[in-house]
Amino acid sequence: MSTKDLIIEVARKIFLKNGYKKANIRDIANEAEVSTGAIYGYFINKEKLYEAAIGPLPKEYYNKYLNAISKINKVDYTSMIKKLKQSHYDGIELFLDYVYADFVAWKLIINGEGTNYHTHLELIVNKEITAFNLFLYLLEKEKISFNRPNSHLIESVIRNLIDDLIRIIKLDMGRDEAIIYSKQVADFFLDGWMNLLNLDF
Repeated sequence: MSTKDLIIEVARKIFLKNGYKKANIRDIANEAEVSTGAIYGYFINKEKLYEAAIGPLPKEYYNKYLNAISKINKVDYTSMIKKLKQSHYDGIELFLDYVYADFVAWKLIINGEGTNYHTHLELIVNKEITAFNLFLYLLEKEKISFNRPNSHLIESVIRNLIDDLIRIIKLDMGRDEAIIYSKQVADFFLDGWMNLLNLDF
């Protein structure tokens, strides 16, 4: 193992144990048995080391997520409605694929308060709110009658949905358990929305 790879491996361990804010370069250096100068020779600051410890998969997932969200307004309405539940399942399955490809990386993000990665969680909430409002717009465009929920309720429900999915990571669920759990969560929220909107598809 190269010195750089050793530093990254130890950093993952320290960041996982202490969280981003409490972890420090000196502890990582001591654990890896290298100097702090050696670490800074590879990484200009703690956040760059943190990014290396997380690796590429979460960012790759985030980019795919953004790409999928950007295409919602181009999807045929009828097709969207028919595939609503399956599209939720597909989205969750993609998320789980990335989570279980490198579970530690996602644990690091959850503990990454104060980093750009942690703000991505808030960005996802905002993107989901935008996507939901676009869905309501499509209903109006198709002249389908529905009960419009309060904007505060929309935000509250979406935040709870994201929080429930993140619990998969927080609770260290195995993949089989996570698949069942996440589909039950999706069914609960989707059926709840259909009831609140007074829609039946």
